[in-house]
Amino acid sequence: MEIGIDIEDIERIKKAHLRWKERFLNRIFNEKEIEYCFKKTDPYPSLCGRFCAKEAIIKVFDAKLHFSDIEVINKKSGKPEVFIKGKKSNIKISISHTKKYATAVAIKQ
Repeated sequence: MEIGIDIEDIERIKKAHLRWKERFLNRIFNEKEIEYCFKKTDPYPSLCGRFCAKEAIIKVFDAKLHFSDIEVINKKSGKPEVFIKGKKSNIKISISHTKKYATAVAIKQ
């Protein structure tokens, strides 16, 4: 079993987006992830949570992964699912955030 965790300041993600605009978003997230986050009144906690999820997932893999290789999509129930290079993975992920921080834990069995 492998475990990865990440925590980030939401303001850091917001500043990166405001500075680098769409270039930042498109480097880290795919179209579905961006669409999901920007449906929220404040997209930054969700963006930061997904960023943390991707960092945590990268930590559980021996092979090198890029942010663009990973997709985190919520089921209708709200539970996040992980796809690696377009294929559903067996990685379990939990994402949480407050007004200031977001965190995620990934478990690969």
